[in-house]
Amino acid sequence: MKNFGLLLISVALLAGLNSCHDKYTESYQANVPLYMALDDWRALDISAGSPRQIMEAGKIYIYDDFLFIVDRGLGIHIVNNANPAAPQNIAFLPVLGCVDVAVRNNALYVDSYIDLLSFNISNPTSPVLSCRIPDAFDANSGTFMHGYKDNLPVVGIDDNNGIIVGWTQEEISVDSRAYQNMQNNSIESGVATGWANGVSFNNVSSGIGGSMAQFTITDSYLYVLRPASITAFNLDANLCPEQGSVTPVSWEAETIFPYNSHLFLGTTSGMMIYNLNNPSAPEFVSAISHLTACDPVVVQGDRAYVTIRTGNTCTGILNQLLVIDISNYASPFTVAEYNLTNPHGLGIDGNTLFICDGSAGLKVYNAENDIAIDENMISHYENINTFDVIPYNDVLIMSAKEGIYQYDYSDPQNIAQLSFMAVN
Repeated sequence: MKNFGLLLISVALLAGLNSCHDKYTESYQANVPLYMALDDWRALDISAGSPRQIMEAGKIYIYDDFLFIVDRGLGIHIVNNANPAAPQNIAFLPVLGCVDVAVRNNALYVDSYIDLLSFNISNPTSPVLSCRIPDAFDANSGTFMHGYKDNLPVVGIDDNNGIIVGWTQEEISVDSRAYQNMQNNSIESGVATGWANGVSFNNVSSGIGGSMAQFTITDSYLYVLRPASITAFNLDANLCPEQGSVTPVSWEAETIFPYNSHLFLGTTSGMMIYNLNNPSAPEFVSAISHLTACDPVVVQGDRAYVTIRTGNTCTGILNQLLVIDISNYASPFTVAEYNLTNPHGLGIDGNTLFICDGSAGLKVYNAENDIAIDENMISHYENINTFDVIPYNDVLIMSAKEGIYQYDYSDPQNIAQLSFMAVN
Protein backbone atom coordinates (compact mmCIF):
# COMPACT_ATOMS: atom_id res chain seq x y z
CA MET A 1 0.00 0.00 0.00
CA LYS A 2 2.90 2.30 0.83
CA ASN A 3 4.45 1.73 -2.61
CA PHE A 4 1.10 2.26 -4.27
CA GLY A 5 0.69 5.59 -2.45
CA LEU A 6 4.13 6.71 -3.62
CA LEU A 7 3.16 5.76 -7.18
CA LEU A 8 0.02 7.91 -6.98
CA ILE A 9 2.06 10.85 -5.70
CA SER A 10 4.58 10.42 -8.53
CA VAL A 11 1.84 10.31 -11.14
CA ALA A 12 0.27 13.44 -9.69
CA LEU A 13 3.58 15.29 -9.75
CA LEU A 14 4.21 14.29 -13.38
CA ALA A 15 0.73 15.40 -14.34
CA GLY A 16 1.34 18.73 -12.65
CA LEU A 17 4.63 19.19 -14.48
CA ASN A 18 3.02 18.35 -17.81
CA SER A 19 0.21 20.76 -17.05
CA CYS A 20 2.72 23.52 -16.35
CA HIS A 21 4.56 22.64 -19.59
CA ASP A 22 1.34 22.76 -21.61
CA LYS A 23 0.43 26.04 -19.95
CA TYR A 24 3.48 27.71 -21.46
CA THR A 25 3.48 26.03 -24.89
CA GLU A 26 1.72 27.23 -28.04
CA SER A 27 1.54 25.55 -31.45
CA TYR A 28 0.83 27.20 -34.76
CA GLN A 29 1.17 26.55 -38.50
CA ALA A 30 3.97 28.46 -40.19
CA ASN A 31 5.86 28.79 -43.45
CA VAL A 32 9.23 27.02 -43.21
CA PRO A 33 11.83 27.80 -45.91
CA LEU A 34 13.44 25.28 -48.24
CA TYR A 35 17.05 26.08 -49.12
CA MET A 36 19.62 25.50 -51.86
CA ALA A 37 23.32 26.31 -51.84
CA LEU A 38 24.16 29.39 -53.93
CA ASP A 39 26.63 27.54 -56.18
CA ASP A 40 24.15 24.72 -56.83
CA TRP A 41 21.47 27.23 -57.72
CA ARG A 42 23.69 29.05 -60.23
CA ALA A 43 24.62 25.73 -61.83
CA LEU A 44 21.00 24.80 -62.60
CA ASP A 45 19.97 24.20 -66.22
CA ILE A 46 17.64 26.99 -67.31
CA SER A 47 16.98 25.87 -70.87
CA ALA A 48 13.41 26.37 -72.02
CA GLY A 49 11.30 23.27 -72.26
CA SER A 50 7.84 22.07 -73.18
CA PRO A 51 4.86 23.99 -71.80
CA ARG A 52 3.66 23.04 -68.32
CA GLN A 53 0.55 23.67 -66.34
CA ILE A 54 0.72 26.75 -64.12
CA MET A 55 1.34 25.97 -60.44
CA GLU A 56 0.95 29.43 -58.86
CA ALA A 57 0.10 32.33 -61.16
CA GLY A 58 2.27 35.31 -60.32
CA LYS A 59 3.12 38.45 -62.18
CA ILE A 60 2.01 38.97 -65.77
CA TYR A 61 3.57 40.84 -68.69
CA ILE A 62 2.56 41.33 -72.31
CA TYR A 63 4.85 41.96 -75.27
CA ASP A 64 3.70 41.94 -78.87
CA ASP A 65 1.37 38.91 -79.18
CA PHE A 66 2.86 37.12 -76.18
CA LEU A 67 1.85 36.83 -72.55
CA PHE A 68 4.49 35.99 -69.94
CA ILE A 69 3.26 34.49 -66.67
CA VAL A 70 5.59 34.19 -63.71
CA ASP A 71 5.02 30.92 -61.88
CA ARG A 72 5.78 31.97 -58.34
CA GLY A 73 9.50 31.32 -57.86
CA LEU A 74 9.62 28.48 -60.42
CA GLY A 75 9.88 30.06 -63.86
CA ILE A 76 8.06 31.77 -66.70
CA HIS A 77 5.26 30.44 -68.89
CA ILE A 78 5.37 31.81 -72.44
CA VAL A 79 1.93 32.06 -74.02
CA ASN A 80 1.00 32.94 -77.59
CA ASN A 81 -1.84 35.37 -76.95
CA ALA A 82 -2.50 36.54 -80.50
CA ASN A 83 -6.04 35.29 -79.94
CA PRO A 84 -7.01 36.08 -76.32
CA ALA A 85 -10.01 33.81 -76.68
CA ALA A 86 -7.68 30.85 -77.23
CA PRO A 87 -4.27 31.45 -75.62
CA GLN A 88 -1.63 28.84 -76.44
CA ASN A 89 0.95 27.90 -73.79
CA ILE A 90 4.06 27.32 -75.94
CA ALA A 91 7.04 27.03 -73.56
CA PHE A 92 8.27 27.10 -69.98
CA LEU A 93 11.49 28.80 -68.90
CA PRO A 94 12.66 27.36 -65.55
CA VAL A 95 14.16 30.25 -63.58
CA LEU A 96 14.31 29.38 -59.91
CA GLY A 97 13.72 32.35 -57.64
CA CYS A 98 12.05 34.49 -60.31
CA VAL A 99 9.62 37.20 -59.29
CA ASP A 100 9.51 39.80 -62.07
CA VAL A 101 9.89 39.93 -65.83
CA ALA A 102 10.18 42.64 -68.48
CA VAL A 103 10.84 42.57 -72.24
CA ARG A 104 12.43 44.96 -74.74
CA ASN A 105 13.62 44.38 -78.30
CA ASN A 106 13.18 40.60 -78.04
CA ALA A 107 15.27 40.50 -74.87
CA LEU A 108 13.61 39.11 -71.76
CA TYR A 109 14.90 40.26 -68.37
CA VAL A 110 14.13 38.32 -65.21
CA ASP A 111 15.41 38.24 -61.66
CA SER A 112 16.67 35.00 -60.21
CA TYR A 113 17.16 35.65 -56.51
CA ILE A 114 20.03 38.22 -56.49
CA ASP A 115 21.05 37.80 -60.15
CA LEU A 116 19.68 39.49 -63.26
CA LEU A 117 19.30 37.23 -66.31
CA SER A 118 18.65 38.23 -69.91
CA PHE A 119 17.37 35.91 -72.65
CA ASN A 120 17.12 36.28 -76.40
CA ILE A 121 13.49 35.49 -77.25
CA SER A 122 13.62 36.01 -81.01
CA ASN A 123 12.24 32.48 -81.05
CA PRO A 124 9.79 32.57 -78.12
CA THR A 125 9.60 28.79 -77.94
CA SER A 126 13.36 28.55 -77.35
CA PRO A 127 14.73 31.45 -75.27
CA VAL A 128 18.53 31.53 -75.15
CA LEU A 129 20.41 32.80 -72.09
CA SER A 130 22.43 35.86 -73.16
CA CYS A 131 23.78 37.10 -69.87
CA ARG A 132 23.82 36.61 -66.13
CA ILE A 133 24.76 39.51 -63.86
CA PRO A 134 25.61 38.02 -60.45
CA ASP A 135 24.67 39.97 -57.32
CA ALA A 136 22.87 42.59 -59.40
CA PHE A 137 20.63 43.69 -56.56
CA ASP A 138 19.39 42.78 -53.11
CA ALA A 139 17.35 39.63 -52.80
CA ASN A 140 13.61 39.97 -53.09
CA SER A 141 11.49 38.62 -50.29
CA GLY A 142 11.31 34.84 -50.12
CA THR A 143 7.56 35.22 -49.75
CA PHE A 144 7.39 35.28 -53.55
CA MET A 145 8.65 31.70 -53.79
CA HIS A 146 6.56 28.65 -54.60
CA GLY A 147 4.55 27.16 -51.76
CA TYR A 148 4.35 30.28 -49.58
CA LYS A 149 1.01 30.74 -47.79
CA ASP A 150 0.14 34.39 -47.41
CA ASN A 151 -2.01 33.84 -44.34
CA LEU A 152 0.72 32.14 -42.27
CA PRO A 153 3.76 33.56 -40.47
CA VAL A 154 7.37 32.82 -41.40
CA VAL A 155 9.89 31.16 -39.07
CA GLY A 156 13.36 29.71 -39.29
CA ILE A 157 15.08 32.11 -41.72
CA ASP A 158 18.83 31.50 -41.72
CA ASP A 159 20.92 33.03 -44.52
CA ASN A 160 23.74 30.62 -43.72
CA ASN A 161 21.62 27.79 -45.13
CA GLY A 162 21.70 29.22 -48.67
CA ILE A 163 18.93 30.78 -50.73
CA ILE A 164 15.21 30.21 -50.25
CA VAL A 165 13.82 28.24 -53.21
CA GLY A 166 10.42 27.27 -51.80
CA TRP A 167 8.30 26.76 -48.74
CA THR A 168 6.59 24.04 -46.79
CA GLN A 169 4.15 24.35 -43.92
CA GLU A 170 4.84 22.85 -40.50
CA GLU A 171 3.43 22.99 -37.00
CA ILE A 172 5.73 24.97 -34.72
CA SER A 173 5.71 24.71 -30.91
CA VAL A 174 7.14 27.55 -28.84
CA ASP A 175 6.98 28.96 -25.35
CA SER A 176 3.66 30.79 -25.13
CA ARG A 177 5.31 33.92 -23.81
CA ALA A 178 7.67 34.00 -26.80
CA TYR A 179 4.71 33.29 -29.07
CA GLN A 180 2.81 36.27 -27.68
CA ASN A 181 5.86 38.46 -28.15
CA MET A 182 6.15 37.34 -31.78
CA GLN A 183 2.47 38.05 -32.32
CA ASN A 184 2.90 41.55 -30.95
CA ASN A 185 5.91 42.21 -33.16
CA SER A 186 4.68 40.43 -36.32
CA ILE A 187 6.18 36.98 -36.82
CA GLU A 188 6.62 37.17 -40.55
CA SER A 189 9.47 38.87 -42.34
CA GLY A 190 7.88 39.12 -45.77
CA VAL A 191 7.58 42.01 -48.16
CA ALA A 192 4.40 42.80 -50.01
CA THR A 193 4.28 41.74 -53.62
CA GLY A 194 4.44 44.25 -56.36
CA TRP A 195 4.25 45.00 -60.24
CA ALA A 196 3.30 47.88 -62.64
CA ASN A 197 1.56 48.80 -65.87
CA GLY A 198 4.03 49.80 -68.56
CA VAL A 199 3.89 52.30 -71.38
CA SER A 200 1.88 52.10 -74.59
CA PHE A 201 3.25 50.02 -77.43
CA ASN A 202 3.14 53.08 -79.72
CA ASN A 203 6.65 53.72 -81.05
CA VAL A 204 8.33 51.70 -78.30
CA SER A 205 9.76 48.23 -78.18
CA SER A 206 8.99 47.25 -74.59
CA GLY A 207 5.92 45.59 -73.17
CA ILE A 208 3.44 46.15 -70.36
CA GLY A 209 3.29 44.68 -66.88
CA GLY A 210 0.69 44.69 -64.13
CA SER A 211 0.26 47.18 -61.30
CA MET A 212 2.19 44.99 -58.86
CA ALA A 213 5.50 45.13 -60.77
CA GLN A 214 8.96 45.71 -59.40
CA PHE A 215 10.50 45.62 -62.91
CA THR A 216 9.70 48.29 -65.45
CA ILE A 217 11.29 49.52 -68.68
CA THR A 218 11.22 53.13 -69.85
CA ASP A 219 13.01 53.97 -73.10
CA SER A 220 16.37 52.20 -72.87
CA TYR A 221 16.44 51.63 -69.12
CA LEU A 222 15.29 48.81 -66.92
CA TYR A 223 14.43 49.87 -63.37
CA VAL A 224 14.47 47.22 -60.66
CA LEU A 225 12.76 48.09 -57.40
CA ARG A 226 13.72 46.68 -54.05
CA PRO A 227 12.35 47.81 -50.66
CA ALA A 228 15.15 50.34 -50.14
CA SER A 229 16.38 51.12 -53.65
CA ILE A 230 15.88 51.57 -57.39
CA THR A 231 18.62 50.07 -59.57
CA ALA A 232 18.92 51.36 -63.14
CA PHE A 233 20.24 49.18 -65.99
CA ASN A 234 21.13 50.58 -69.41
CA LEU A 235 19.79 48.17 -72.04
CA ASP A 236 21.45 49.76 -75.07
CA ALA A 237 25.02 48.66 -74.46
CA ASN A 238 24.85 45.01 -75.56
CA LEU A 239 23.09 41.77 -74.70
CA CYS A 240 24.29 42.19 -71.13
CA PRO A 241 22.61 45.16 -69.36
CA GLU A 242 24.97 47.76 -67.97
CA GLN A 243 24.29 48.40 -64.29
CA GLY A 244 23.98 52.08 -63.44
CA SER A 245 23.10 53.96 -60.31
CA VAL A 246 21.42 52.61 -57.21
CA THR A 247 19.00 55.22 -55.89
CA PRO A 248 18.11 54.91 -52.19
CA VAL A 249 14.41 54.88 -51.29
CA SER A 250 13.55 56.08 -47.80
CA TRP A 251 10.20 54.28 -47.49
CA GLU A 252 9.75 50.53 -47.91
CA ALA A 253 9.00 50.35 -51.63
CA GLU A 254 6.78 47.68 -53.18
CA THR A 255 5.64 48.61 -56.70
CA ILE A 256 6.86 50.78 -59.56
CA PHE A 257 4.81 52.44 -62.31
CA PRO A 258 6.29 54.48 -65.18
CA TYR A 259 4.36 57.45 -66.54
CA ASN A 260 5.27 60.69 -68.31
CA SER A 261 9.04 60.42 -67.69
CA HIS A 262 8.45 59.72 -64.01
CA LEU A 263 8.39 56.70 -61.75
CA PHE A 264 5.56 56.32 -59.26
CA LEU A 265 6.39 54.07 -56.32
CA GLY A 266 3.86 52.36 -54.10
CA THR A 267 5.30 51.92 -50.62
CA THR A 268 4.06 50.73 -47.24
CA SER A 269 3.87 54.37 -46.12
CA GLY A 270 2.57 56.12 -49.22
CA MET A 271 3.22 57.03 -52.86
CA MET A 272 6.56 58.49 -53.99
CA ILE A 273 7.36 60.25 -57.28
CA TYR A 274 10.77 60.29 -59.01
CA ASN A 275 11.65 62.08 -62.23
CA LEU A 276 13.78 60.64 -65.04
CA ASN A 277 15.44 63.83 -66.21
CA ASN A 278 18.61 61.80 -65.88
CA PRO A 279 17.36 58.29 -66.73
CA SER A 280 20.40 56.63 -65.22
CA ALA A 281 19.70 58.21 -61.81
CA PRO A 282 16.02 58.76 -60.84
CA GLU A 283 15.56 61.87 -58.72
CA PHE A 284 13.06 62.25 -55.86
CA VAL A 285 10.26 64.75 -56.52
CA SER A 286 7.64 64.32 -53.80
CA ALA A 287 5.67 61.90 -51.65
CA ILE A 288 2.24 61.59 -50.13
CA SER A 289 1.79 59.41 -47.06
CA HIS A 290 -0.94 57.10 -45.81
CA LEU A 291 -1.30 54.65 -42.94
CA THR A 292 0.93 51.57 -43.14
CA ALA A 293 -0.40 49.14 -45.78
CA CYS A 294 0.50 47.42 -49.05
CA ASP A 295 0.24 49.93 -51.86
CA PRO A 296 0.22 49.43 -55.68
CA VAL A 297 -0.38 52.49 -57.87
CA VAL A 298 -1.39 53.25 -61.47
CA VAL A 299 -1.48 56.63 -63.18
CA GLN A 300 -3.50 58.25 -65.95
CA GLY A 301 -3.55 61.94 -66.80
CA ASP A 302 -3.46 64.03 -63.63
CA ARG A 303 -4.73 61.25 -61.37
CA ALA A 304 -2.98 58.44 -59.52
CA TYR A 305 -5.07 55.52 -58.28
CA VAL A 306 -3.73 53.70 -55.24
CA THR A 307 -5.04 50.68 -53.38
CA ILE A 308 -3.99 50.03 -49.80
CA ARG A 309 -4.68 46.80 -47.97
CA THR A 310 -4.14 44.88 -44.80
CA GLY A 311 -2.68 41.39 -44.59
CA ASN A 312 -0.08 39.20 -42.94
CA THR A 313 2.82 40.96 -44.69
CA CYS A 314 1.05 44.31 -44.99
CA THR A 315 -0.14 45.01 -41.42
CA GLY A 316 -2.22 48.20 -41.39
CA ILE A 317 -5.92 48.64 -40.71
CA LEU A 318 -7.32 50.05 -43.96
CA ASN A 319 -8.55 48.50 -47.22
CA GLN A 320 -9.17 51.37 -49.58
CA LEU A 321 -8.92 52.96 -53.01
CA LEU A 322 -7.27 56.39 -52.93
CA VAL A 323 -7.63 58.89 -55.76
CA ILE A 324 -4.71 61.34 -55.78
CA ASP A 325 -4.43 64.61 -57.71
CA ILE A 326 -1.00 64.79 -59.39
CA SER A 327 -1.60 67.82 -61.59
CA ASN A 328 1.42 69.26 -59.75
CA TYR A 329 3.90 66.42 -59.27
CA ALA A 330 5.59 68.40 -56.54
CA SER A 331 2.41 68.62 -54.44
CA PRO A 332 0.14 65.56 -54.76
CA PHE A 333 -2.98 65.47 -52.61
CA THR A 334 -5.80 63.00 -51.97
CA VAL A 335 -9.10 63.74 -53.71
CA ALA A 336 -11.20 60.79 -52.53
CA GLU A 337 -11.08 57.58 -50.49
CA TYR A 338 -13.26 54.47 -50.91
CA ASN A 339 -13.50 51.44 -48.65
CA LEU A 340 -12.90 48.02 -50.20
CA THR A 341 -12.47 44.44 -48.96
CA ASN A 342 -8.77 43.65 -49.54
CA PRO A 343 -7.65 45.34 -52.78
CA HIS A 344 -4.53 44.20 -54.62
CA GLY A 345 -3.68 45.21 -58.21
CA LEU A 346 -5.58 47.65 -60.37
CA GLY A 347 -5.63 49.17 -63.84
CA ILE A 348 -7.33 52.00 -65.69
CA ASP A 349 -8.15 52.61 -69.34
CA GLY A 350 -10.04 55.78 -70.13
CA ASN A 351 -12.83 56.03 -67.57
CA THR A 352 -12.87 52.29 -66.86
CA LEU A 353 -11.19 51.37 -63.59
CA PHE A 354 -10.47 47.72 -62.75
CA ILE A 355 -9.76 46.71 -59.14
CA CYS A 356 -8.67 43.27 -57.93
CA ASP A 357 -10.37 43.25 -54.54
CA GLY A 358 -8.72 40.04 -53.34
CA SER A 359 -11.23 37.39 -52.30
CA ALA A 360 -14.07 39.81 -53.09
CA GLY A 361 -13.30 39.39 -56.80
CA LEU A 362 -12.89 41.80 -59.71
CA LYS A 363 -14.71 45.12 -59.49
CA VAL A 364 -15.14 47.41 -62.50
CA TYR A 365 -16.06 51.09 -62.10
CA ASN A 366 -16.72 54.16 -64.19
CA ALA A 367 -14.13 56.54 -62.71
CA GLU A 368 -15.15 59.68 -64.61
CA ASN A 369 -16.37 61.34 -61.41
CA ASP A 370 -13.62 61.24 -58.79
CA ILE A 371 -15.99 61.74 -55.87
CA ALA A 372 -18.61 59.20 -56.91
CA ILE A 373 -16.63 56.17 -58.09
CA ASP A 374 -18.30 53.87 -55.55
CA GLU A 375 -21.69 54.85 -56.94
CA ASN A 376 -20.73 53.85 -60.46
CA MET A 377 -19.85 50.16 -60.37
CA ILE A 378 -20.20 48.59 -63.80
CA SER A 379 -19.54 44.93 -63.00
CA HIS A 380 -18.59 42.70 -60.10
CA TYR A 381 -17.08 39.26 -60.72
CA GLU A 382 -17.36 37.40 -57.43
CA ASN A 383 -15.98 34.02 -56.30
CA ILE A 384 -12.53 34.81 -57.75
CA ASN A 385 -9.45 35.43 -55.59
CA THR A 386 -7.97 38.21 -57.71
CA PHE A 387 -4.39 39.53 -57.77
CA ASP A 388 -3.53 41.84 -60.67
CA VAL A 389 -4.69 43.11 -64.08
CA ILE A 390 -3.40 44.53 -67.34
CA PRO A 391 -5.98 46.43 -69.44
CA TYR A 392 -4.81 46.95 -73.03
CA ASN A 393 -6.49 47.22 -76.42
CA ASP A 394 -9.92 46.40 -74.95
CA VAL A 395 -8.66 43.13 -73.44
CA LEU A 396 -8.24 42.75 -69.69
CA ILE A 397 -5.75 40.11 -68.54
CA MET A 398 -6.17 39.17 -64.90
CA SER A 399 -4.12 36.89 -62.66
CA ALA A 400 -5.90 35.17 -59.80
CA LYS A 401 -5.39 32.32 -57.39
CA GLU A 402 -7.48 30.16 -59.72
CA GLY A 403 -5.57 31.06 -62.89
CA ILE A 404 -5.43 33.61 -65.71
CA TYR A 405 -8.66 35.23 -66.93
CA GLN A 406 -9.13 37.36 -70.06
CA TYR A 407 -12.07 39.66 -70.77
CA ASP A 408 -13.28 41.77 -73.67
CA TYR A 409 -14.18 45.22 -72.31
CA SER A 410 -14.62 47.02 -75.64
CA ASP A 411 -18.13 47.73 -74.33
CA PRO A 412 -17.61 48.36 -70.59
CA GLN A 413 -21.32 47.90 -69.97
CA ASN A 414 -21.18 44.40 -71.45
CA ILE A 415 -17.85 42.88 -70.46
CA ALA A 416 -17.44 39.31 -71.74
CA GLN A 417 -15.03 36.61 -70.59
CA LEU A 418 -12.82 35.39 -73.43
CA SER A 419 -10.72 32.64 -71.85
CA PHE A 420 -9.39 31.07 -68.66
CA MET A 421 -6.10 29.23 -68.01
CA ALA A 422 -6.35 27.22 -64.80
CA VAL A 423 -3.56 26.62 -62.30
CA ASN A 424 -2.71 23.07 -61.30
